[in-house]
Amino acid sequence: EDSGLYSIVIKSFDRLDFSDKLIPTKVVNPIILEEDISTLLPDVKKIIDRQMVVTYGSDRWVLEREDLLELLAFEREGRVKMTLSEAKFDAFMEEITNEVNQLPKGQVTKTDGDRVINFEITKEGREVDVAKFIDDFRNAYFGLKETLELPVNVVEGFADKEKYGIYALLGEGTSHFAGSAQSRIHNLTLAADRTNGVLVAPGATYSLNNSVGDISAATGFQTAYIIKGDRTVLGAGGGVCQTSTTLFRAILFSGLPVVMRYPHAYRVSYYEQDMGMGFDAAVFQPSWDLKFKNDTAGYVLVQTSYDLNEQSLTFKLYGTPDGRSVYIPDPVVLSQSPPPETLYQDDPTLPKGTVKQIDFAAWGANVILTRTVRRDGEVLFEDVFKSNFQPWRAIYLVGTKE
Repeated sequence: EDSGLYSIVIKSFDRLDFSDKLIPTKVVNPIILEEDISTLLPDVKKIIDRQMVVTYGSDRWVLEREDLLELLAFEREGRVKMTLSEAKFDAFMEEITNEVNQLPKGQVTKTDGDRVINFEITKEGREVDVAKFIDDFRNAYFGLKETLELPVNVVEGFADKEKYGIYALLGEGTSHFAGSAQSRIHNLTLAADRTNGVLVAPGATYSLNNSVGDISAATGFQTAYIIKGDRTVLGAGGGVCQTSTTLFRAILFSGLPVVMRYPHAYRVSYYEQDMGMGFDAAVFQPSWDLKFKNDTAGYVLVQTSYDLNEQSLTFKLYGTPDGRSVYIPDPVVLSQSPPPETLYQDDPTLPKGTVKQIDFAAWGANVILTRTVRRDGEVLFEDVFKSNFQPWRAIYLVGTKE
């Protein structure tokens, strides 16, 4: 019994009495008994002994027996009847809406300094018709249907573009990728293209992973080097972290709150071509993401561009300025450590005499980057971004194949 247990714990601490205590309990009688649902078991079996698929275009969400069972609940309204588990269905619906819903996209086409002269809506959005989906799903679930088409509405955006509040540049970030392999350049520009034009509603949180979508060969990404665990290995999407790093810089200079940011495991030379240590952000799906919150009165437009000749990538965030200013001092390097001794590993798949470098040495460093955001002379918030870059050894494969 919660209140009784709370009282015992508080009194025990007050008296410094740490002897064993009897936990208070109370009897809770179930509203629905086993015999109440026994007559419903044949219908339950029909519901769960099948596969149900929700479709939208080429996308499919497959519900197997266990999934269908988790969605089932019982309620008593005079007699006991079957219903959908609200918590489980809401979680399933959230998964679908996160994948399907897209705001309209826009583009700033003309500026005068930081001021926006012209802003256009370039792509319609889409949104799950939640009310219809709830009704359709309930009917399909209890009607034993095997497939259900997801109802989706087109979101055309405001007819009046002024309602978006895209008035001026809030902040921008740039990085360079000189020396990158062609596959890495392909990946970072593809990710930038997919984030370009996203409109973030007031109060909403932007996710880079959601903007980019699935990072795999199936979605157009090529194989390039990524950091996985304690090694640098080839994987789909190598180079996308250049995109997240550049966006992180734009978020910093715009004064928008950073909700999620991860540093890289070790220092990456690309990100120190134009800025100091600590101005990077790593992403690794599904858990590592870069997120920011739009805490302004209008929408925020995420706009990207890249110059393959200059080998540069730029993110610009446009919106409604509210007078905030940003102060970012130079990063503070607390300590540095040299890379471990070079490692040579025999590789029976490489011809004898062949030496191939698969990892590159980098000094370790503990770095702190701070940011202060003010408005009208008052501090809105302060950030501390910590990066613990590991010292990284060079690794060579030595061929032993005769």
